Amino acid sequence: MVVLATTNPLTAQSSAALEFMGFRPGMSSADVQARVSALGGKWSCSLSKVDSRFSECRATINADAGGQFQLIGSVVGGTTAILLISGEVEDSALTRWVDDLSAKYGKVTARLANTQAMWQWVRARRMIRITTRIERSNRVASVSLVDGITLDSLGGG
Repeated sequence: MVVLATTNPLTAQSSAALEFMGFRPGMSSADVQARVSALGGKWSCSLSKVDSRFSECRATINADAGGQFQLIGSVVGGTTAILLISGEVEDSALTRWVDDLSAKYGKVTARLANTQAMWQWVRARRMIRITTRIERSNRVASVSLVDGITLDSLGGG
């Protein structure tokens, strides 16, 4: 069973479904494809070589606020179990992301380790986590959208 713990009791106060850049944990692959198309990308999927229950999907998107990001998804039965959005991000954009998510879902404290920072919001077994690090003097961010409900449906197999 996947256990997604909240990092702050305030995160339970908002009943709004988690969303980032128009993507939500647990959204259908068709909805991801439509959002990717709206952001100028192409959602391409193939059956996983590791676990046939998963399709591995990829896209490159142009974010509304600027910048190009890679999108990687694990899809189970037409539902995205995991979406990962990653790319270089300016400090001002990162601050906006954290501030916007905090305003919607509750303020959380960053977890810091060396040049990495992480913020996490959880609702009804779904999670958004922003992780940043410095790579070759550039800030790289990855935003994980995880659907614990879909992952739990896989059982122990």
